[in-house]
Amino acid sequence: MRALLFLVVAGLAGFVALALAYEREPLASIDADVAEWAASSMPGAAEWVARPPSWLGGWIGITMLGIALGVVLVRERAWLDLGFLLATFAGSQVVVALLKGWFDRPRPDAGSVVDLPSSAAFPSGHATAGVASLGAAAVLVAERLPSQRARIWLWSAVAVGGVAVGLSRIALNVHYVTDVVAGWCLGLAWLSVCLLARDRMRSCRRRQPRTRVR
Repeated sequence: MRALLFLVVAGLAGFVALALAYEREPLASIDADVAEWAASSMPGAAEWVARPPSWLGGWIGITMLGIALGVVLVRERAWLDLGFLLATFAGSQVVVALLKGWFDRPRPDAGSVVDLPSSAAFPSGHATAGVASLGAAAVLVAERLPSQRARIWLWSAVAVGGVAVGLSRIALNVHYVTDVVAGWCLGLAWLSVCLLARDRMRSCRRRQPRTRVR
């Protein structure tokens, strides 16, 4: 519980700090320099390597993953876990959409190998999903794995995947560095909030008296 509270505070603090500072030095120069480098010097192979994780963190990849997990949870009648899944997957993207509208930051204009999305840049929805959605999926799958070694491999793969999703958006030059880091912070905070809510609901269920069947 305390660890989750710490992650909520840390994630929100990181997001707020970036929101207040991304237009100021040195972050503004870092964003501009990286975007210019990605447009002019990014190897072509790196751009193609970036496409699969970018697809994974997009709405198609996240939707397919969510549907697959949702089917499993419905078959198990794990309704609390299903609510947790929906809150992390859909809820995080609703929060991102609201924040994008609030900040309305333009995307990098130095040049991209893909069409720039019509939405604003800050924060990155892909980076947020890479932490919140993939993290929630890892929680649900890990709880159903019998082996500790399998859980370690799972979390390692998800951590690499979450980082790769965010970095892919920088490599494709559709997001600034601060957009992605802010997305990671937001995703961490949102995932932790949803885990806290699930733990609280589980505790309330345990305290409820069981009715005897006569």
